[in-house]
Amino acid sequence: MWPWIKHWLDWAMHDLWPMHRLGPRPQALHYRYEKAGLTVHDQAIPWNAEAVLVETLVKLPAGRRKADFQLVLPNLPPVPAESLRRDDGEDRHRLLFRLPPPTRTVVAEVMWRTTSLGQVTLPVVGRDEFVQQLRVQMPTLFVRLGDQNVACQTFVSTQCRGLIASALITSPTSLVPLMDLDLHVEFRSERSGAVCKSPVQLASTQLATRQALVTVVPRKFPRRIGTWTATWMLGDRPLVTQRVKAISLRQFQKSLRVSDTRFVVQAGKGGAVSLQRQVPHLQGDDRLGPCFLVSSREPGMAGLCTLHVNAQVPGAVRTPILAEQEVLISDGPTVFAPGTLEAGELGQVSAFELRLKNQSLGLLSLCPAPAAAFTSEGSFKPPDDFAWTVAAEEELNERLGKLLDGPTA
Repeated sequence: MWPWIKHWLDWAMHDLWPMHRLGPRPQALHYRYEKAGLTVHDQAIPWNAEAVLVETLVKLPAGRRKADFQLVLPNLPPVPAESLRRDDGEDRHRLLFRLPPPTRTVVAEVMWRTTSLGQVTLPVVGRDEFVQQLRVQMPTLFVRLGDQNVACQTFVSTQCRGLIASALITSPTSLVPLMDLDLHVEFRSERSGAVCKSPVQLASTQLATRQALVTVVPRKFPRRIGTWTATWMLGDRPLVTQRVKAISLRQFQKSLRVSDTRFVVQAGKGGAVSLQRQVPHLQGDDRLGPCFLVSSREPGMAGLCTLHVNAQVPGAVRTPILAEQEVLISDGPTVFAPGTLEAGELGQVSAFELRLKNQSLGLLSLCPAPAAAFTSEGSFKPPDDFAWTVAAEEELNERLGKLLDGPTA
């Protein structure tokens, strides 16, 4: 056999035949698509892609031409190779095909003359399929109160300084098709019907992925009392809707309540700090102060109010203010602990009172709960000058529970 024939057969058996025998391999045969300057690798090809590129890696002896290669698709003319270039420092060559996006999922086959080098499936996703699979997850509305952005469902209209809508956009494929779809958030006032539309803009790095966290800031935000809706829209199709309610400051203040109370106790100078329900026995260097847990009855509330604590001193003409602070209140317990006093300063104090301007929200008594004095008729005389508090209520319920359960065996 002539040497050149033997050399050609060796090359064909070891380089072309194994690829045909093993079929397509991800590291040897790839595809990608282009859209508005973005290139997305090995993902479903959307209907609005601009071009599809198929690339394969082959070993070629000297003298081979790109005209010998073509990409074959069902019911379409063969696509000639666009480029053939050598990898740096290797005898391998990269073969590239460029073709228009197919209208449906097809299997493309790379051919060298009449020999198949491998196959690759080009999956295609249509517009309707993409829209149906798109999801808006964890939509959240934030209201700017002062220098804070707070997630809420209810807020004070006069305190709102801005509104932010946030959500996680997910899809089984890349988000590139959103470039041609009108994704926006529609803010609507249920009271006046006024509508404000804000487009959702994704960065290039977000478009190339399958999920993206996005935020939208509308040009206008609620300034009047009423309910607003925020609807994530894809063109004319609503994806998800949220409601947020703006209430008056007076309504917010009426909804405030003290859900629980505690004592902040510091054992000595620089000692450990603990929370206790009852006043413990204090030493000379110990410190004690009030702790109120304040919440709102409005669901999903977020509002600012200025609270202060008075120390109630029997016989005093004017009760001293221990502390005053602006606090962010929600529908969950918010801790308000203004500080502590030395044990020697507590001798004249009978209780701590939490106030909002002229409104009393709750008391935390330093006096122990008095014992009930029963009369001969079976009733008892209520104690004089005892401030009934949440702590006293819980202590009463605890003792009544023990009384009803009876003695333990």
